[in-house]
Amino acid sequence: MADFTVIGYINTIKYLPDSCLVFIDEFKRGYRKQDGTMVDDKYMSWKCIFKPYFKKFINDHFNQGMLVQVKGDILPYAIDKERIVDGYSVIGQTINLASYPRASVKQEQRMIKDSQLHGSEIPDLDGHNKPDF
Repeated sequence: MADFTVIGYINTIKYLPDSCLVFIDEFKRGYRKQDGTMVDDKYMSWKCIFKPYFKKFINDHFNQGMLVQVKGDILPYAIDKERIVDGYSVIGQTINLASYPRASVKQEQRMIKDSQLHGSEIPDLDGHNKPDF
């Protein structure tokens, strides 16, 4: 089995007796090839199958439209009405809320730098070591 990770928006959640299905839509931005042809934007939809013990967790924490990150195993076949068909099966291992990416790398670096700044004060160790009473 191969590892699989997807970040996308929850389209639908279906609760079945023996599993939980989470349909995730992932947006792929279009681009221009070197020969000048345009590749259009597209949405890819992934059906992630979770074991029955995920039902309560998914029901309590996730809703349609949320940005999530799903990690799991991907199998080279799909199952439709208990038959093996062409396609892929994603067996979910984890599902987490995903964070929105920052607007730019410069903004991210500035936030890291600002968070690592510290005061230039000298600590008062004598005052700290005095008895409280």
